[in-house]
Amino acid sequence: MQTFAQTNSVSGKVVSGTDSQPIPGVVVMIKGTNGGASTTADGSFTVSIPGQTATLQFRYVGYTTKEVDVKAGQNITVTLTEDVTQLNDVVVVGYSSKKQSELTSSVTVVSANKLKDVTTNNVGSMLQGKVAGLQVVNSSGQPGSAPEIRLRGVSSVNASQSPLFVVDGIIGGNYDPNDVESITVLKDAGATALYGSQANAGVIIVTTKTAKEGRTRFNAKITTGFRTADFGKLDPMNSSQLYDYQKELYRDYIVGATDNTYKIDLGKFYAERPLRLRGQDYDWVGESFKRAPLTNVYISATGKTEKNSYYVGASYFDEKGTFTNTNYKRLNLRANSTYTFTKDLSITNNINLSASKGNSYDYMDMYYSFLNIPWDNPYNADGSPFYMEPGLPVEWWSRDRINPLHTIENSDHPYKGLNVNYDLVVNYNITPWLTFTSSNRVAAGTDKSVNYFSPLVAGNYKANGGYIYELSSLNYGFISNNLLKFNFQLGDHNLSGFAGLAFENGRTEYSGGSGQGLPVGLKQLSVATSQLRPIGYFNQNYLNSFLSQVNYNFKNKYFLSGSFRVDGSSAFPTNNQYASFPSISGAWLVSNEEFLANNSSITNLKLRASYGITGTQDIGSSRFLGLYALTTQYDGKSAAVPYQLESPNLTWESKRQVNVGFDLSLFNRVTLTVDAYHNNTKDLLLQVAQPLSVGFETRWANVGNVINKGIEIGINASPFKTGKFEWNTDFNVNFNSNKLENLPATNVRSVNSVSQIYRNGGNLYEFYLPKWAGVDAATGSPLWEKLVYNEAGESVAVEKTSNYSEATYQEAGSALPKYQGGFNNTFTYKDFSLRVNTYFSYGAKIFSNNLRYMRNDGNEPYYNQIVLPEGSKIWSGPGDTEATEPSPQNSAGSTETSTRYLKDASYFTIRNISFNYNLPASFAKKLNFEGISVGVSADNVATFTNFLGQDPQTTITGGNFAMPGLQDFKYPNNRQYLLNINFNF
Repeated sequence: MQTFAQTNSVSGKVVSGTDSQPIPGVVVMIKGTNGGASTTADGSFTVSIPGQTATLQFRYVGYTTKEVDVKAGQNITVTLTEDVTQLNDVVVVGYSSKKQSELTSSVTVVSANKLKDVTTNNVGSMLQGKVAGLQVVNSSGQPGSAPEIRLRGVSSVNASQSPLFVVDGIIGGNYDPNDVESITVLKDAGATALYGSQANAGVIIVTTKTAKEGRTRFNAKITTGFRTADFGKLDPMNSSQLYDYQKELYRDYIVGATDNTYKIDLGKFYAERPLRLRGQDYDWVGESFKRAPLTNVYISATGKTEKNSYYVGASYFDEKGTFTNTNYKRLNLRANSTYTFTKDLSITNNINLSASKGNSYDYMDMYYSFLNIPWDNPYNADGSPFYMEPGLPVEWWSRDRINPLHTIENSDHPYKGLNVNYDLVVNYNITPWLTFTSSNRVAAGTDKSVNYFSPLVAGNYKANGGYIYELSSLNYGFISNNLLKFNFQLGDHNLSGFAGLAFENGRTEYSGGSGQGLPVGLKQLSVATSQLRPIGYFNQNYLNSFLSQVNYNFKNKYFLSGSFRVDGSSAFPTNNQYASFPSISGAWLVSNEEFLANNSSITNLKLRASYGITGTQDIGSSRFLGLYALTTQYDGKSAAVPYQLESPNLTWESKRQVNVGFDLSLFNRVTLTVDAYHNNTKDLLLQVAQPLSVGFETRWANVGNVINKGIEIGINASPFKTGKFEWNTDFNVNFNSNKLENLPATNVRSVNSVSQIYRNGGNLYEFYLPKWAGVDAATGSPLWEKLVYNEAGESVAVEKTSNYSEATYQEAGSALPKYQGGFNNTFTYKDFSLRVNTYFSYGAKIFSNNLRYMRNDGNEPYYNQIVLPEGSKIWSGPGDTEATEPSPQNSAGSTETSTRYLKDASYFTIRNISFNYNLPASFAKKLNFEGISVGVSADNVATFTNFLGQDPQTTITGGNFAMPGLQDFKYPNNRQYLLNINFNF
């Protein structure tokens, strides 16, 4: 006899609590079993239950999971409410928004809550250590300076490598960090290809604040504190240290002599270095760098009615520089408004007005502040800076006989700017599934900078009657994006996307001039009487684009997305003005499969893959043209001479990107994101050597590849969560490898005698230097490596040489790190919260050019020196095997560029510590506030590194006088200590 288990059916419909519309694809599971079903296109379902009663679970991404007790034969309607926490995970990508669950590409979102712990004028600094694969280098502590940002390595040699910033859906734009709601970082081509030729270095999308609630709410924040300069391990000697150090310059040692005693000749030393010098201790660094105040005030209002929502924000940022007479001030006003005329028509108006002013500095003033020796008094008896110049018959020990404090007092380097953006966005619903969106921005700005040196400044400035240089710029342009967007449901299938056109146009005009022969006290170019040189030129660019995207979603489990963009740029010759940038990406949301529906361990699992092409048109507006320079005269008239060779076939650099990854959530406590990528940039824009018969040394051409490949890991977790205490942590790390391929020839580039080599199979920014081999124990001379080659040109042995000209140049390491990342923790107890952010970087090499001057072995005895690191020893005689520093009497060539000054720049820094307390609501209410919070914070708290020099964060941007990884008396970064008070009402 055969028996069958009794089954009974339950049917019903699932609708949204927001608009009562049916929800297709909802997973309906019978609790305690593996049985279940999913809703159809009209939201209906039928499921068979064992027995007469059961509990059904309804799960759908973006909605709160719901359990319903049912009986056999029952027909029910289930209403799901939107999960606010998941709604906050709506991500702005490309020209549209998607839920986190629908993403098919590598994207990271950073909320305002994770940004506000750092107070700065630039959001880039706030991102340091918070996004896997995003390298943020604060290479300067100058007020108003911006960090250098690189995403997944460096993909070009000459084109810009700064990510594209998109503000409120439109490329470019100004904003204040206080106005930021969230930051979205688009990493792979699946996300960035929609920006085509502007997305080669990645895309950072800034979304500014909008109203979320009905009534008007105000927020006010006051931040004040101070900052101090961080000199790292560059510790200049004081008077007594330098005095004792210079005794080594008087050791009785003449190279080649037979009667050397190798003892210090104290009689000669005291005769030339009077003992009173030990008491003349003037701290040049301390006089040049002072504790500096910082203030940031912000107030905003948000509100929402049935028809209108608005946000208004105003902020004032004022930072004094730690270096004398440097500062930066900024006033920013923003207003965002969206008015809904009908259910089908809404218009958004955003405007941002920003005004800034500040004072910069002259590099030589920084240079002398570090190098002048402490025996020189920079002040007169009345406290005014002492005037000093070469040839003046007074005692002055520092080599160049320049007092930078006097120069600073009699020079000025002001700058100012005003920028305005206006955005107009129109959304019109043509049908329930078709929308027209037009996003437009008009932008304009003006900037002016001045370099002024009074005739009172010593040296050439006094001889020439001072100097003034002025440069003003006016920039203006517009952007217009016009898209048709569609989104419709066909049963279990969802199809969405858009197609449209984009137009960009910009122009920047420059004017100014320079001159000499100025009356004392007048800082206007118009009063200069000699060497007048006018300046005037402009740049103009156009970019016209077609863009499209199609997204497919089946049962909210399987996702496919494809995009295609065509850009036409004025930066290229006519035959190469257009290029195409396609991408395709897909994802499988495994956790929405029925076999994981009741899995309490794996709460989210998604597999992703993408491929696409991006490019760059940011190469300058005239590199393909044959240019002439009007720098000479003929027959008393202006004449032109050839300046740049024509490159009629110049084309786009393009980056082919492959990305695979997965997102995993466990126990609703731990989230793991892993991505692996391979990016190949082809047709690099390089200056290629030409035959002598051409008449030019180089021509711009497209040759070579840069390949970046790596792995990113991001972990977010809540290790401990109880009623009153909560601990949240996140960790990210990026491993990146960078190689050059298909170059036509090996090229060596030098700046300040420091060289880097570009060769096939080599690393980008690879230093190419003689290798330091220590000190000859017998003679005290510096040693370098000399490679011995066989007839086949192969290196077969290594020798040591004391002749610098015989030393072999060798590859010595790249300025790019092997891996970098961040580790951040937030601890919350009742109304108290403590957040600690850290950042680390490993494997980069930095050439400390400062040390060539400040660790110079007596080659320049009238420059101040650094306190030598622990374990250092100056050679004192034959057989001194412990010596690390050459003999000052036999140090020829010791300060030439070599790996002696190339240092490991690995570091771990406590980026920020912030502590906040939310005052009791009852107390705030008595003061007519909804909430008050008070906090203190410290930035750049401590850096742990073996790097000998200033802060190891050093520029990774090249230029005519700059080299990635070359540190040369930079403006020091700052430690910052702040008090924050926040009011909500």
